[in-house]
Amino acid sequence: MRLSVALGLAGVGLCIVIANGCGGDPQVATPGTGGAGGGAADSGTSGTSGTGGGIILPDGGDGGPTDADPCSLTACDKAQHCEIVGGAATCVPNDCGTLGCSATQKCVVVDGGAYCEDNGCKDDVDCPEAQYCDGTVCKDDTCTPGETQCQGQSLLECAQNGSGTATKYSCQSGSPYYTSTCKDPGNGDASCPCEDDWDCPAYTDCEAGRCEGTGVEPTCKLPPEPFANVLPQNEITWGGTFANPKATGSPFEDSTQVVMVPVVANLDDDNGDGLIDERDFPEIIFSTFCNHDFTSNGVLRAIHGGGPNKGKDYFASCGSTLWQEGDPLSVSCACGNATLDSTASIAVGDLDYDGVPEIVGITESDGIAIYDNTGQLISTSPNYSLGGANPGPSLANLDNDGFAEIVVGRNVFTLEKDTNGKLQVLDRFQGSSANGTNGQGPVSCVANLVGDSRQEIVAGNVLYKYPVAPAGVKKRADCSGSETGEAKDWCDGKLTLVWNAQTVNGSGNVPSVEGFCAVADILGADQTKAPGPNNPLDGVAEVITISNGRLMVFNGQDGTQRINMNLNAGNNGGPPNVDDFDGDGFPEVGSAFAAAYVMMDLQATATECPVWTGVNDSNTNKPRTPPSASCTQDSDCGDTSKFACNESTSACVCLQNGWRRLTEDDSSRVTGSSVFDFNGDGAAEVIYNDECYFRVYDGLDGSVYFQEPSESRTRIEYPVVADVDNDGNAEIVFATTTESGFCSANQDSQYNAGVEVWGDKSDLWVSARRMWNQHAYHVTNVTESGAIPKFEPESWKPYNGRLYNTYRSNPRSFGVAPDLEVQAIQVSSPDAVCGQLSNKLEISVQIANIGDLRVGPGIVVSFHGTWNNPALSEPLNAPGSVPLTVTLTNSLEPGDVILLTASYDAANNSPGVLPDKIKVIVDDGDQARECNETNNELEKDVVASGQEPDLRVEIGKPTGCPPGPQPKVPTTVYNDGSAPAQNVLVRYYAGDPSAGGKPIHDETIAGPIAPSTNVTLNPTMTSFPQGLSVLIWAVVDPLNQIPECNDGNNKDAADEKITCGQVPQ
Repeated sequence: MRLSVALGLAGVGLCIVIANGCGGDPQVATPGTGGAGGGAADSGTSGTSGTGGGIILPDGGDGGPTDADPCSLTACDKAQHCEIVGGAATCVPNDCGTLGCSATQKCVVVDGGAYCEDNGCKDDVDCPEAQYCDGTVCKDDTCTPGETQCQGQSLLECAQNGSGTATKYSCQSGSPYYTSTCKDPGNGDASCPCEDDWDCPAYTDCEAGRCEGTGVEPTCKLPPEPFANVLPQNEITWGGTFANPKATGSPFEDSTQVVMVPVVANLDDDNGDGLIDERDFPEIIFSTFCNHDFTSNGVLRAIHGGGPNKGKDYFASCGSTLWQEGDPLSVSCACGNATLDSTASIAVGDLDYDGVPEIVGITESDGIAIYDNTGQLISTSPNYSLGGANPGPSLANLDNDGFAEIVVGRNVFTLEKDTNGKLQVLDRFQGSSANGTNGQGPVSCVANLVGDSRQEIVAGNVLYKYPVAPAGVKKRADCSGSETGEAKDWCDGKLTLVWNAQTVNGSGNVPSVEGFCAVADILGADQTKAPGPNNPLDGVAEVITISNGRLMVFNGQDGTQRINMNLNAGNNGGPPNVDDFDGDGFPEVGSAFAAAYVMMDLQATATECPVWTGVNDSNTNKPRTPPSASCTQDSDCGDTSKFACNESTSACVCLQNGWRRLTEDDSSRVTGSSVFDFNGDGAAEVIYNDECYFRVYDGLDGSVYFQEPSESRTRIEYPVVADVDNDGNAEIVFATTTESGFCSANQDSQYNAGVEVWGDKSDLWVSARRMWNQHAYHVTNVTESGAIPKFEPESWKPYNGRLYNTYRSNPRSFGVAPDLEVQAIQVSSPDAVCGQLSNKLEISVQIANIGDLRVGPGIVVSFHGTWNNPALSEPLNAPGSVPLTVTLTNSLEPGDVILLTASYDAANNSPGVLPDKIKVIVDDGDQARECNETNNELEKDVVASGQEPDLRVEIGKPTGCPPGPQPKVPTTVYNDGSAPAQNVLVRYYAGDPSAGGKPIHDETIAGPIAPSTNVTLNPTMTSFPQGLSVLIWAVVDPLNQIPECNDGNNKDAADEKITCGQVPQ
């Protein structure tokens, strides 16, 4: 087929061949003249072939009268030739058998005959629609470009020129708990289904339940940017200040102090497709309190992380009073009426698998509070004793069945729905030993450590498991009382003890059963030796705890102690982080203590690689001296018992890089932290907020990259890292407070109360998941769409080339980048017919992301003009003499294309007339770091198009359900152009097609639709998603088959959302 610029998810595109336009007047060749006939007795000379001429005979034929040849005076259509019939010149139809078309021509049969037409080509652009070039001639497409189909487990995709299909990749989940079977609905939209990235082939991502991507290694890459060049800047500040701690402009403005871990998850459907998933903008969820009520009177809140309402309130739930977006701020709630434990953590996830997340909080009396995604309280359990001052709930499906469970320390809460369908706590199961505290808490860790598909619970230095219920029993009240063994534990509400590390190793080696935990593979097959190139990780997880000032590492299966390290940094210690801090390819452990943040490296020391015990800077420590040679593999660095290659920077690093840095936490001494490799250099940065400052440390040596005054009460809260605005780049979210007064440095005037988001304004930080849902976050515990996996993949194992193996960190992304391209420009005048221009323009621009990473929203597109007489080049202006710009409001995924339209009036610039040329620049100001910055602009002459249609669609309020399962959509298709249009396709979508909306119905109007007329229809949406609240969109000519003078007005949304049918169970 002729390759034109086609719009993918946006559903419409500009039909523009940049040099000469597209879809102009057809070129009709004039028939050539035949040669003159010879004399009567002589053979005539053959005729000369003309361009698209008539039939060419082998010779001149019978000579006619030299003075009067009737055919010489007769003009025939190109599909005919002249013959003398009955003495008269007659136009006779040609036939392909006698035409003798050449090898690069084709015979075209029409009513009344046939003719030869040039069919030669060098490239696809030389061929008409629905044909491709085989290098010599144009041939009919064998498939529809971009359509996919299944062949067994292989996903076949039609080439973009329609020449044939090829295997894109094979559906194969990396997880043993999920089968990705190629799904083919038969409409050219086959896919590999997935729950998250770990279910997809290498070099693909799971987006809204299907694997997307090329399946080949990305080519759009960039080298790491030094973090010192991309320091964080503030993006969102919610709350108050020390001088005025009120959250002015927010509901319940007196409640602003935050001393807990904010979490990030999608709570609402932003693109109107009825789903809450990765194609929506995440929210930030947290609890606040008034004054010094840091263990009570908590208000549950959510604010928008991105989109048009970025940083604005989504809901606030204060006891029995709920404020939701759109409600007046006059809704009030006294501080004392709020009911949450304001210092406890919260967790977010889809507990009942209905596609909508719930929020779990802890009440000030240790009850379990469950909220829906809008902040509405669903249920509150009875009050319990949860074993600590500020519990942190975790969500997991422990038995791989039914609803998810809520885990708090050594407590497991199962769930049910009451007679009204409300989710509530059903039963409680409790362990008999450690709670999972370390001065505060509890926070436990859920992981599959003993080898079956069910998960265990790490609480401190103890491992429990949720026992198997008696056959057929769903709740403890149904037990008979005659159960034995594990079934009896279940009926008695007990967690079964798997191992107690104090019992296994003795109280001398394990003084306390309590501690904060993490789970990861941090040791090699020989657990008695340091991990490294000579003792690589073995794919088996260890339990890591920080227990009363010590780092302890245990065999995850039997509790045997492998490491017991007194850190000499004070008692207690914060929840451990696990990641590759130094870029050597092996994980380290980090934790905050009373006087220092400590990075614990498990590799062996060497003369060149000493441990740094000084807490200030390297001046008090012996320098480290790895080889200076460039490297591509560990062996390039020499002694692999000492050194390794950081392949991201091609630099040799020591295996041992332990360090500690001075901090201030004289209060709790148990504050958390997080880690993330922001610049993709292979070494994770450390993010920590002590009593005085929010800091970012260099993971390799502990240097302070960034420091900002920020007070913290230092409970067990910590900053989190996620893509909160869905722009393809990570951000940092952390809590702030002004009420503790703990900091020894008097900087009160610089402190804020609430929540802040910091990121890199130049968008040079790498991508991150759009999710961080709980305190014990470890990637595979929740999908990006918010579901709690029924079978959670082990976070330390590799999946189709992905290896996470971190704790309280997000997956790393190395150098993958977007690539924005301006592909086409179209100009028309809204107050003139197609083919004419007035002094007003509609400028439609087609922009593609041809890179390997999503980008936006917030990308700016600017418009510039050039006038020839007098010579002038300047930005086009909007009213008010401000530059004319358009900003992307949604993310643009790899491979997606979007159509933007800007309105311009020539009166806004000094010449007062239209420019002779328009230039469009995407990402003006270089906000996005791209792998190719040379394709961000395009110029076009400002000339009128030919006589063409201009299609426009309007849809009204859907009707028909209830009672029916499929709505009808009243639709009007207009032709505002100057030429008719026929075979007009209208495609309907569930949700905004430019933000991931899915097709649900096609309707074709045979037409023709004459200029200045319209056609009305009321089609039934045959594939409407059942039970979902959907905003229906329509796009006319979504495949860009009809050349138009303005493609920028081809879509419309319904007047309101509609819900039909019920969600399939």
